[in-house]
Amino acid sequence: MNLPARGADGRRITVNSNLSDDQLVWNLRSAWNVAALNCLAPEYQPILDSYRAFLTKNVKGLKAVNDRIEKSYTSRYRVRRDAIVARDGYTTQVYNFFAEPAARAGFCRAALDMANRAIITPPTDPLAFAKDNFSGLMVPFETFFDEYEAYQQASAQWDAKWGTLYGASQPGWVAVQQHRAGIAVAPSQPAAQTVIDPETGAAVPVIPVTEGVTSQPVVQPIAPATGGASGK
Repeated sequence: MNLPARGADGRRITVNSNLSDDQLVWNLRSAWNVAALNCLAPEYQPILDSYRAFLTKNVKGLKAVNDRIEKSYTSRYRVRRDAIVARDGYTTQVYNFFAEPAARAGFCRAALDMANRAIITPPTDPLAFAKDNFSGLMVPFETFFDEYEAYQQASAQWDAKWGTLYGASQPGWVAVQQHRAGIAVAPSQPAAQTVIDPETGAAVPVIPVTEGVTSQPVVQPIAPATGGASGK
């Protein structure tokens, strides 16, 4: 997975960066829609209920936002179809961002918090509501990106220290990244099976699994005791 890069301010640059007021409202609407579709456990019912109420009670305001966004696209593209394709492409990116499976649990909880606030105080100003709540919807994704980045760093440190003895901690990821960098990779286990990465054509090693074994974890070796009675 390629993580979003950080800008000069330290924030990650995503499809939700540097939004205009209208796009902020529409991206919040999109995020709410994704939550209503994906957060399906009974406790998340308020997300769907409040989303419906938000759309119903803010028809005029949301239509005005949509019309202005539509006009901004048609003014940039001479051919109307090009404008439609551009907006659809951006909208797809927004939906895919909020549908990230790894962040879904946190996203559903954040959306539920927002939904409960909307039920207690139904929003009548979409922009004010978006400004107050959008950052909260982003937190689960920022947390996931940070945690995954920390995992990548820890994995790289493990590989640097123990990789020559035990093999790469992420053999598939390492193979793909090295292939992209133009580095020839010698398999650490000659007998390992491989599959072809569809994007790069790299041969990704697959460690065979012994039948009947539930799991085969690879853990960091423990340094030998330097002296004294072991375990006492």
